[in-house]
Amino acid sequence: MIAFGTLLYERLCQRERKTMPAEFGEFIMSKTSSGVLILSQNLSVSDAIEALILVWEASTAEEWVNQMMSIPF
Repeated sequence: MIAFGTLLYERLCQRERKTMPAEFGEFIMSKTSSGVLILSQNLSVSDAIEALILVWEASTAEEWVNQMMSIPF
């Protein structure tokens, strides 16, 4: 399981950000996703953490099923 998680992490981190919407759309046609947040590489760590906390506080897990959002908003 750890190896799978590592492989998935590496694959997602190495993908070009522009291709994610199309690939995500193809993925959710046959599977369910718990949601994807795309963080800009230009975000500072503190801004990324603040954005993630805001999403966590202002929404529920059910709202994110098969959804994708880029941060910054």
